[in-house]
Amino acid sequence: MNPLRHRPGRQRVTKTGTRKATKQPAVPPKKTAKAVATQTDPTNKSGGFGTTLLSPADRTRLENLACTGNPVQAAYAGFRIRTDDNRLRVVGDPAKTGTVPNKKKPRKGQIRVTDRGAEGPGGGVSRSVGTMPEFRATTAQIAGLWPWCVGAGAPVIGTPLGRHLDTGEPVCFDPMNWFTRGAFITAPSLFVLGLNGFGKSSLVRRIVLGGIAQGITPLVLADVKPDYRDTIAMCGGQVIDLGYGHGKINPLDAGVMGSALRRLRAEHLDLDATNLASEIRARQTTLVAALVELVRGEKVRDFEDTLLSTGLRILFTPESEGGRGFDTTAPPTLADLAEVIATGGPELMLDAGARTPEQYEDAIIALRRSMRALTQGPFGQVFNGATTVPIDMDAVGVVIDVSHIPKGDKKLKAAAMLTCWSAGFGAIEALNLLAELGLERQRYFQVVMDELWQVLGLGEFMIDRVDELTRLQRGLATSLIMISHSIRDLKALGAAADRAVGFLERSRAKILGPLPADELEALDGVVKLTGTEQAMVTSWSAPQALTGEPLRPGAPVPIAAGVGKFLLKVAEDRSPGIPFQMELTDVEIASGIHETSAKFSTFGRTTSPGRLAS
Repeated sequence: MNPLRHRPGRQRVTKTGTRKATKQPAVPPKKTAKAVATQTDPTNKSGGFGTTLLSPADRTRLENLACTGNPVQAAYAGFRIRTDDNRLRVVGDPAKTGTVPNKKKPRKGQIRVTDRGAEGPGGGVSRSVGTMPEFRATTAQIAGLWPWCVGAGAPVIGTPLGRHLDTGEPVCFDPMNWFTRGAFITAPSLFVLGLNGFGKSSLVRRIVLGGIAQGITPLVLADVKPDYRDTIAMCGGQVIDLGYGHGKINPLDAGVMGSALRRLRAEHLDLDATNLASEIRARQTTLVAALVELVRGEKVRDFEDTLLSTGLRILFTPESEGGRGFDTTAPPTLADLAEVIATGGPELMLDAGARTPEQYEDAIIALRRSMRALTQGPFGQVFNGATTVPIDMDAVGVVIDVSHIPKGDKKLKAAAMLTCWSAGFGAIEALNLLAELGLERQRYFQVVMDELWQVLGLGEFMIDRVDELTRLQRGLATSLIMISHSIRDLKALGAAADRAVGFLERSRAKILGPLPADELEALDGVVKLTGTEQAMVTSWSAPQALTGEPLRPGAPVPIAAGVGKFLLKVAEDRSPGIPFQMELTDVEIASGIHETSAKFSTFGRTTSPGRLAS
């Protein structure tokens, strides 16, 4: 049969053998009821313009063919079914959503699928559709691209941080999730390294916010700048001020550990209560000895450490048994401990190796001087007295602001950090013990140590404490985030430099911000970077172009090219990392929590020459 037969505008053959042209009718033929239903009825999926969907009968036929047909027929039927599934996901079920797949302008609440995307509510249309870059090379040359010099994908696990610099895909990360859910790292620890002013603190604040959203409690136990005070406060967390005229912390206050001890005794868990009481005593002795070392500038002697332990035991012994009668609900102060040591007694004399009171007085003279320094002057204003605000571990987050302590008073700042860390990690251990015994739910914490260079520079005692924390955070159900400007800050600590660099080595995840080339050379022994990554990280630290023109009034301050750009590394070899650009949300920008240069905001906006606007 002639395929052109009975088609308007075509020639057909008559019985006489001559060709006769038929003209196309001037009036189009009347639409049948079936054709009208195809274009207007939203429940019909088999016709119309735009995206064509399979009718129920066709879909059933193809499903049967996929099961019973030969391999070619089954493959073809499966392809048709998958195509229809994809179209249904994009267009939706017209019977449920009211979507009409046609070329007409979509009505309100409808979408239309085009070759550039879906138009309508919930859709998105692209002005241009880009093509993937293609490269051609011989097999000998293409083999040199492995291992790839730059990574491609990133697991979508953890807190959203930004977008991949190469693929534009979302990049998610936080040490707790990558340790517990993905097993991408073997310990929940992170070290952030980068020049100042490029967004390190903003990055960590984002991780802190992500942790709060997941029920992880952030603990900033010594905020030295402070960088996290506003963030924790806006989330409803606890803010504790510590320093001259702002607040005190008692080193002999057991805090949460004391509350846990009373609870264990109420539950008649005597063995666990005895072990916890011993742990509290050991922590108090270690903390007071560390404070004495900071004040004195040298190690405590062996018998002095024993004197401190015995003095604490006497303070917490009931009066009926010859003690002072203090307990965890009403703890003693450093002045009470100094008074017990000065008073002496047979047991204390035995600890000092003295046979007479005179020998005892000579033996404790140095310790009495150190205790006097802790209870008087600047140290006494911070440590000698009851704790002003106890740590609330039920809060959304806790930040202890130590920025009130003068930057030049390094000893006092170090003492405050040691005391805060002892209280914070003691609380974590107490809650973990209650969770093991079924008295509390298991909680997870996130400890932030910003400005690590400043912390470690306070003395070897701080290095010892941080070293302990970096080795034990897995057993505490706690992730640890450390931040510093440069590896050279760690290597400038003299004899303790190797131990300080070990903090970076033991961190299972490293995030590098903009760094200079010489810094990368010093870093090469610890973090392995490819040549492409080195060039990329170095380029981020380039300054803004100098045009010679000042900003016009009201003009926004330009942002340097490297701000918010970071490289995530989790491998020990030169495997590629994940470069990403951090993106701030509108809520974060409006809140101002990432504005660390707010004091410069009025510079240059003067009401009169030589004066800043108020």
